[in-house]
Parts: sequence; structure tokens; C-alpha cells
Amino acid sequence: MARYWIVVVSEENWDVIKNVNVYGAPEQGGSRSIDKLVSVGDYLIFYVSKRGSRSLGGKFVGVYRVASTWFREERPLWPDEIRENRVKYPLRVRIEPVKIGVASFDELAPKLSFIKNKSRPNAYLVGTPANLRRPIPEEDAKIIIDSLA
Repeated sequence: MARYWIVVVSEENWDVIKNVNVYGAPEQGGSRSIDKLVSVGDYLIFYVSKRGSRSLGGKFVGVYRVASTWFREERPLWPDEIRENRVKYPLRVRIEPVKIGVASFDELAPKLSFIKNKSRPNAYLVGTPANLRRPIPEEDAKIIIDSLA
């Protein structure tokens, strides 16, 4: 059964994701590493971080289906990797777009069941994947997907 995961990215890295249909994550090790949690057929729901964002910060921006197994890449791809001339996100996966659009996290947070503490919704946007490395319920994913416009 497919699972739905939230991943937080920078706005400039989101631009690359849309162009190359690849997502890259940092290596964390252990059984809770994203490459051990997220499988082919799962869905990644992208959220753009407010930090360094020009216009999309604080928004869900798209949903993609995971289309490949995870692989390692030792070549910089993302703008921050290229600037620093080092690979920060060596774990990569090919993805296919399901729906791209923009939906406000602040507007949706009160409706999402995975956000238990409604007074601190941003606490659920920490980690890779976010939500304490747990998938979100399908009902929440549908709310987000339906809200992307």
C-alpha cells in the first residue's frame, strides 16, 4: 500500500526537482533513513521552507510518485551543492509528478489530522521525511492534493 510523506525543500531546490524529476536527501544512516522508509509507489508531498524563499515559502507545492529505487550520486546537482562544491544530498530517487500547485500550510494545518498540536504546526515540518519520519494519513494527503491550485 502506498504511503504519503512530506518532504521540506528550499525554493531553489524545488525549481530543480520540477525540472529533473529527481529528489535528493541527506544521508542519515540507520533504519529511519529516508531510503529505508520511502519505497517505489509511495508519494512525496513537497513543502517549501520559508527560509530563503522568494514566494513559495510556507506552501505545499506538489505531489510526486516515487518511480525508482534509491541510488547514490556523487555529483552536485542542487544549487546549494553547486555553490559549496560538495554533495549534500547523495541519496536520490526518480519521481513522477502527480499534481503541481500551491496550497498554504497555515490554512490547511487546522484540517490535517497528523498535526496533533495545532498551536505548533511547524513542529511537524522537521526531519527528512518530515512529520517525525512518519507517513501522513491518506485522508490528509487528499486534503493537501485537492487544495493544490
